[in-house]
Amino acid sequence: MIFLICLISDTTVFSQLITNNIDNFWAAFEKLGDCKTKDDSIQCIDKMMFSDTSAGFPEFIKKFKFTPEDYYSAINQYPKFFNSIRENTLITKSIDNEYLKFIDEIKKYYPDYTPLNVCFVISPLKCGGTQTDNFIFIGTEIIASTNKIDLSEFRENLLGKVLAFDTNVKERLIYVIAHETVHQLQKNAEFDNYELLNKSLIEGGADFIANLLTGVMANHILYNYGIINEKDLWIKFDNDCKTGANTDNWMYNFDRVDNEMPADLGYFIGYRIAEAYYNNCVNKRQAVFDIIEMTNPKELLEKSRYNGNQ
Repeated sequence: MIFLICLISDTTVFSQLITNNIDNFWAAFEKLGDCKTKDDSIQCIDKMMFSDTSAGFPEFIKKFKFTPEDYYSAINQYPKFFNSIRENTLITKSIDNEYLKFIDEIKKYYPDYTPLNVCFVISPLKCGGTQTDNFIFIGTEIIASTNKIDLSEFRENLLGKVLAFDTNVKERLIYVIAHETVHQLQKNAEFDNYELLNKSLIEGGADFIANLLTGVMANHILYNYGIINEKDLWIKFDNDCKTGANTDNWMYNFDRVDNEMPADLGYFIGYRIAEAYYNNCVNKRQAVFDIIEMTNPKELLEKSRYNGNQ
C-alpha cells in the first residue's frame, strides 16, 4: 500500500494508492499451482483474496457481485494472459509522481477537491475502471495490458483487440484515474433526461477532460475508427436520440458488436461533442466546468454546434 501526502496550494490532502490487492491476487495465483481440483482452486481464491476485509476489495466485489468462481473461470480460460500480465500490474507501485501531477492539474479547477483513495485491483477481466463514494477502482489486468502481452487465447475476439493497447502503461493508468475522477465530480449534474445523449456526454465528456488534463488518449482503436466513420456515426446517433433509442447499440456493448466495429462508440460521440463545445468557448476554464457539471445535455449539444464534422 502506498500512502501519498499531496502538498498543493498550502493545503494538505491525504490520498492513498492502494496496491495490496494486486499482491493478494498474485499470491493466490501462485498457490493455485498446488491445487488439485476446481473446488480446491476456488477455496484457495476465497481464502487468499476474498477473506481480505481491508483496503477496498470487499467494496469492489460487492459492487459487481464477483465470486471466487468468477476469478477461477477467468484464470482457467486465460492462463497465458494472466501469466504474462503480472509484471505490468506491478507498475501500479511506481506511479506516485504521475498521480501527484494529475492531482495538481485537477486542483487548478477544483481547489477544494479531496481525492478518493485509488484502489488497484484485478478483476475477472470484467472491469477497467469504476468509482464509488469511497474509492476509485482500477481493473489493472485490463488497463495494464499491451500488445506485447500474450493475447493468443483471445484469438480474434473483440476483448483481445481492446487489450492490445499500444500506449504507455503508466500514462494509461493515470488516464483512467482521471476519467473516474471526472465521474466523481459529475455528481452535481442532473442525469435524468435524454438518456443516450446524456450517457454519451457523461462518458465521452469524462474522456475529453481526462485527455485534456493528462495528454493521453487511451483507446486509439475506438477513436481512430470514430474519426474515419464520423459522419455516418453521427447520422445514426442523432436519429437514435430523436427516436428515443436507449444506449444498447452505443455503450457497454462488448458482447453485441461486430468484430469490425469497436464497442462504446457513444463514448466517441460524447467526446467529440465535448471537444467541439470546448473549442467554441472563449472561456476555456468555464468550458471545463460546463462539461463536467452538465445539467442539460441537449443544450450543451446545441451550443457545441457539433454536426458530425459534416
